[in-house]
Amino acid sequence: TTRRLSTIIHEKTQGNPFFCLEFLRSLVDRGLLRHSLRQGSWEWDAEKIGLENTTDNVLYLLSSKMNGLTNEVQTVLKVLSCFGIKVNGNIITYLNSTSQYCDIIVGIEEARSSGFISLTGEPSCYSFAHDKVREAAYSLVPSDEKHEFHSKLGMALINASKGDDLDDATVLTIVCQLNRNLLSLKQSSSSVRTEVSSLNYKSGVIAMNRSDYETASHYFSLASQMLPDNHWESNYELSLQLNIATAKATYSTGNTDKSQAALDIILKEATCMEDKLDAYSLVAFIHHSQERGEEAYTTCQDVLTQLGEEIPECVTPEENKKFIEETTLLLSDLSKESLQGMNEMDTSMQTAVKFFSFMAQIAWFSRPELLPFICLRIAKITMENGLCKHSLVGFVQFAFVLCQGKALSLSNVQVGCKIGEIAMSMLDHFDYSEIKTSVVHIYSYVQQHCNPIQKVAESAAKGFELGIACGDTVSAFLNAVQHIRLSIMGGRRLPDVLRETDKYLSIIGHHRNTLSTAYLSIYRQMIVTLTGINSGVTTDHGESGEAPEQVYGNRRTLLSHFQQAWQSFWLGYNERCHHYCEKLLGMTQLGGHHRILANFYYGLNSFSLSRKGQLIKAAKLKQVTKDALIVMREAEEVSKWNYRNKVFLLQAEIHSHEGKIDEAEAAYGAAITAARASKFIHEQGLACEYAAFHCKRNDKLDHAVNFFHQAKLCYNEWGCSMKVDFCIKQMSQITNS
Repeated sequence: TTRRLSTIIHEKTQGNPFFCLEFLRSLVDRGLLRHSLRQGSWEWDAEKIGLENTTDNVLYLLSSKMNGLTNEVQTVLKVLSCFGIKVNGNIITYLNSTSQYCDIIVGIEEARSSGFISLTGEPSCYSFAHDKVREAAYSLVPSDEKHEFHSKLGMALINASKGDDLDDATVLTIVCQLNRNLLSLKQSSSSVRTEVSSLNYKSGVIAMNRSDYETASHYFSLASQMLPDNHWESNYELSLQLNIATAKATYSTGNTDKSQAALDIILKEATCMEDKLDAYSLVAFIHHSQERGEEAYTTCQDVLTQLGEEIPECVTPEENKKFIEETTLLLSDLSKESLQGMNEMDTSMQTAVKFFSFMAQIAWFSRPELLPFICLRIAKITMENGLCKHSLVGFVQFAFVLCQGKALSLSNVQVGCKIGEIAMSMLDHFDYSEIKTSVVHIYSYVQQHCNPIQKVAESAAKGFELGIACGDTVSAFLNAVQHIRLSIMGGRRLPDVLRETDKYLSIIGHHRNTLSTAYLSIYRQMIVTLTGINSGVTTDHGESGEAPEQVYGNRRTLLSHFQQAWQSFWLGYNERCHHYCEKLLGMTQLGGHHRILANFYYGLNSFSLSRKGQLIKAAKLKQVTKDALIVMREAEEVSKWNYRNKVFLLQAEIHSHEGKIDEAEAAYGAAITAARASKFIHEQGLACEYAAFHCKRNDKLDHAVNFFHQAKLCYNEWGCSMKVDFCIKQMSQITNS
């Protein structure tokens, strides 16, 4: 039967129809498959056919068959094979318009009739019947002529397509041919070198638009190599664009040395201030990411000074208060409708607002006292000259200012949330891809006051992804920090947060971003302390032999104090928690959200100290808890989701301390219910734990055990092994007493 023969043929050709036919023809030609006239049927030697090396034979047969074709058809096959398994029809159209390849369409039809290629797709493209057919066709080009053959195709396409607006696929196709023989093309005329350089630059831009910064960097490097020696004189615009693109692409891959080198060239060779602006902005952010805040700030300051702006060296708290009041008044009638009715700002003023918004992001770390002035200046320029996307960034930054500081108030937070929401709603009216990641990061510090903290954490995670995609790694990594911080505060499962922290640290480690590395390392230590998990990831705070500037060091100190207060609170180290909370609440630079949480921990922790008879007098206890409750109630006015359970828990502790047993039990129950509703599993466990101690103090031991058990389940779900062990120990002490 034919079953065995068909099985052999299928195995050796993978069922490809073209290969099947060619393989059968080769078997006939070599007598392994023959027709017997006497028997009136086909005969074959299955054993010998099974030993055939199909790949080698097919390539040999295809090459032999192609060698028998006319020169015109062979040329067509060689040309098509240089483009891969298929080539777009527009490439063939361009080639057909040249003198070298004017007969290519005729040759293609002959190749199609021979079964080597086919016309497929929409738009049309010519495809080889199989990759082995393409391999055989490419073998027709002598090895020592291949590079030159490719470059001739590329140059023919350049000449044929001059003046046309080429699509991305065509640009990449032409460049692929040219780059096979760049060494030879470097010996060409300046005009040819410029053409090749320009096409590589365009290919790099295409790669950047696809978020492929490694490939983009490669194309830009080739483009630089192809530029003529006097390119800054003869090709100024291309040289400028190429260097800024190189700086952005290499910065996005973490190669800050190459990025800085390209920026230095721009600042040296560019002939006017306008041409240096993009370079200055990237220089500032590189300094910022490496905790060189003074250099970053000074860069922005120098640009703004050259644009005619006056920046004060320092401001007093009284002046800051006036700046905030004036800006609030300027924006008091702000609405989406009023913004839509504004004219668009002219280019020169947009540049000033852009650098003010850059300066504001840097000033939060290096010159926080100047933030109100910067925001006021952005608001004034906007109201006097019209709107731009950087105005909206400035408005969000002012909303951020209103939600920070030692004098944090309910009214300021409410105004800040309103301004931030209006500004964010207008972003879609602009092409804001370049600023989106930074705006998401800044706005998260406003949102955390008014929106569910878990959703704000998710938004920050998306901000990280956006930043990586668009190459804004500084903002991407700051979003990563915010994602981890809010995930911890929002009660997300700690082992999951630890894994994501390690993922972020691994990525950031390739970019020498000491700022975000330092922050993430601190948050990582907080998680490790409570979970007892340490995956062995090294966290050296991202330092590269140099200590951070004092301003950044102060920020680290502040966060380190919060870490100590937070850890101590959850671990029951009451004296230490008290110490660090007092330090934190006395610091003017403590962020608004951290300030609210520090008040919460300070208030609850004070009861624990009082019960131990340590450090805190009755009068101070009353004042501390009263202040904490005021802060939490104001916060609750803006977001019941985030703060209602905390208000209930503080009230429960006050009632318990005052001996109001029934009121306390009702408030503990409300705190547990509210925490569960807001998905704060850690604070649900905390409310259960405090309720258990309340019951224990009032000799309701069965209730105490039950509440400790509930707390244990919550802490287990949170992934906090230290608290799980603590609850087990408390239950054991009660049952054994």
